[in-house]
Amino acid sequence: MKRWRFFLILILCTSLAGCQMAKETHTTSDSKGVMTRKQVVTLATSRPLTTLDTDKLTQFGRLNNTIEGLYSTTGEGQAELALAKKVKVTNHKKTYTFTLWRDSHWSNGDLITAHDFVYSWQRALSPTTKAPNADLFVGMQNARQILDGKLPATKLGVSAPSRFTLVVHLDHPMAELPQRLTFPLFGPQNERTAIKYGNKYATKPQYQVYAGPFMVASKGNTAQHWHMIPNPHYWDREHVYLQRINVDVYHSNAKMWTDYRKGTLDEVRLLGKANIKSFEKQAAYTARPYSKMVLLNYRQAGPKSTVNQLLRQRIARLAISHAIDRQKLGTASYGSTSLPAQGIVPAGLSRGQRGTSDFAATQPQQQTLKLNLPLAKKLWQTAKKRAGVKHLTLTLSYLDATYSYKIAHTLQQQLTAALPGLTIRLVPREWSVDELPEPTSTDLTLTTQHAQYADPLSMLALFTSTSMANTGKWSNTTYDQLIAQASTAPAFNSTRWKTLLKADGVLMKSQGVTPLFQPASTYLVNPKLNGVQYNTVGTQSNFKGAYFVK
Repeated sequence: MKRWRFFLILILCTSLAGCQMAKETHTTSDSKGVMTRKQVVTLATSRPLTTLDTDKLTQFGRLNNTIEGLYSTTGEGQAELALAKKVKVTNHKKTYTFTLWRDSHWSNGDLITAHDFVYSWQRALSPTTKAPNADLFVGMQNARQILDGKLPATKLGVSAPSRFTLVVHLDHPMAELPQRLTFPLFGPQNERTAIKYGNKYATKPQYQVYAGPFMVASKGNTAQHWHMIPNPHYWDREHVYLQRINVDVYHSNAKMWTDYRKGTLDEVRLLGKANIKSFEKQAAYTARPYSKMVLLNYRQAGPKSTVNQLLRQRIARLAISHAIDRQKLGTASYGSTSLPAQGIVPAGLSRGQRGTSDFAATQPQQQTLKLNLPLAKKLWQTAKKRAGVKHLTLTLSYLDATYSYKIAHTLQQQLTAALPGLTIRLVPREWSVDELPEPTSTDLTLTTQHAQYADPLSMLALFTSTSMANTGKWSNTTYDQLIAQASTAPAFNSTRWKTLLKADGVLMKSQGVTPLFQPASTYLVNPKLNGVQYNTVGTQSNFKGAYFVK
């Protein structure tokens, strides 16, 4: 019986990492009798397509529809086997042996083999690649030493003893490994294609091959438009219904609205409180919470010693946190559906055992994020006195985009009004391929961090002393030790949960980074578009089973 007749469902035991079983269930689509003849969706983006190299991206956007790995993410944010048929966990949960399906193909017809994963993962860790998310490999055997330049990437604990067998060795148990492996960085790459195109590899659609349900088929300049079509060799091609996914680059919200109203665009993002209110009751309206957090980062080793002396003080960072009205900040930028931060971990990302509270709701030190103007002023005056300064100017950088500017402008107003003697100068920064800010560019930096898998560790691990995402270089020995304990836990148990909560409390008490709010984006979507899987973690949307009804 052929594989495409089945969906593989992975059941992960909540009490024991690695306790899992695979079950095959026959499924048929109920969409074919109501589908329109034209199955073409047109989507909008604010960024041009700059690379197709999964090792160069921190966010995958629509490109996640061209990628598939050992696991994929369900609509509930959990992991289910994808290119892997089954997995066996041994050696005290430090060895994972994956058996791959034998009928998975690249878009050029090549078989997807275990070697494609070995090549991909070693390439991501290679110093010549510098994958922005390479920290995600830490915990696999030798990954830390490779990132520190002490070992070559070929020493990573991954091997392919046979064509369809992949073995992964860990330094220690990793309860969250299946969730982590859903991230597109862990997908395979075709070495033959990479060698064939050399420096051109993944720079244009014709210089890349794809393992997912779609492939990029655009030619020429992708600065204004690019599109995807079904991968003809995808293992589940029969259940891919869209004929084409257009992605148009927009620099004007007005133009985006015009095209949506004309019916040439199937999705438009709502901006501003008034816009949201007027559309809330329409069938096309949807609000999508996503597991990400808008953050304020502090530079403590800049060129001005007085600024350094100020921002190195915990009370100065607390003063800034207490001066922020997070509800107004989120409403002024993303709208009223955004959630004020309760800690570093977004709401809805992870829950404890046996129906316990959402991690975000139980985060300690939530009082450090409360608006308290008298306390903010008092702490600020003390911090200035200790730094020997009465007036100072701080630079604040933000991405040169509508939402980011609104956040920066509102934050500038709030902080300068609440904190005496403070001037803030806004500095826009351009989008880059890896979207990582320059850590030494400004005193304050607005960033948005996404949870890459469904576990609190995905956010908390970003702020250890060695994390590349910790652009402010905040460092705390106790915090590092707590994250190390949670990272090596063999199971999702109450001890691990408490350790993560304690780590969150250390970070918030120090305000090593200041969480602002959790954006919830609002859209109008063509009501006839069905079957799109909108994720709250990892990659945002999956169009594999999408289709239009009559």
